[in-house]
Amino acid sequence: MGASNIIKTDRLLQFILATAGQEDFKNRELGPIHLIKYIYLTDLEHAEHYNGITYTSLPWKFHHFGPWCNEACLRIEPALFAIGAEKKVIELEKPDYHGEFVRWFINNDEVYNKLERQLPLVITTSVQKYVHKFNAITEDILHFVYKTWPMLRAKPGDILDFGIPDYIKKNSDVTKSIPDNLSVRQKKKKKQAIDALKEKFRKKLEDKKKKPKLRFSPPPYDDIYLEGLKTLDSLAGEQIKTLKGTVSFSDDIWKSEARSDPDVP
Repeated sequence: MGASNIIKTDRLLQFILATAGQEDFKNRELGPIHLIKYIYLTDLEHAEHYNGITYTSLPWKFHHFGPWCNEACLRIEPALFAIGAEKKVIELEKPDYHGEFVRWFINNDEVYNKLERQLPLVITTSVQKYVHKFNAITEDILHFVYKTWPMLRAKPGDILDFGIPDYIKKNSDVTKSIPDNLSVRQKKKKKQAIDALKEKFRKKLEDKKKKPKLRFSPPPYDDIYLEGLKTLDSLAGEQIKTLKGTVSFSDDIWKSEARSDPDVP
């Protein structure tokens, strides 16, 4: 992993956590699995803008049920300690689990604003979009990344290919490289446009914080409620019988058109 890739990966990790720190209090802490998946989604978005070139150049692999990269995992602790993030280690002892899990946290506007200025617009907007959408909801983010197109055309153990498939190119107008050979005037206009977009995102975030929180009152779990559940269950018909067995699939299924081609029903 080269020095430039380490810098990119570290800044991205830092900005992901700093962005989470801008969310509501209960959504500010992220674990390693969340950080890794957000790096992957940002790399994917960058690839869709820059003809298959990821931002970090990390080697992503189909590992178990999602994309994984050991190199990114090893950068989490040094990158986050460098910005003063807090590390929380929680011990768990359950019948089916014994061990610990880690959560990281930072709430620092100065760090957030500094990193936002240092990163490209496509990176900051991608991070803001996905962190706000998923926060630390592990099941939702795992389900989402598993269905991304690099995953759908790979099998467990494969290195993921970010070369853009034709159906993505057809359905998107953002898969063209942005030229760097701009004039001074063009660069100035581009910077002004980027600053305007960043200010727009910042204002949306501030407005979100000012909005009153909606409160949900759970229903009273009384006899009427329980009777209603019974009625709904009866409308569903007879209960489906539980069957046990073993289902085997050929390894060919991983790279079948049914997984990777959206036009296959």
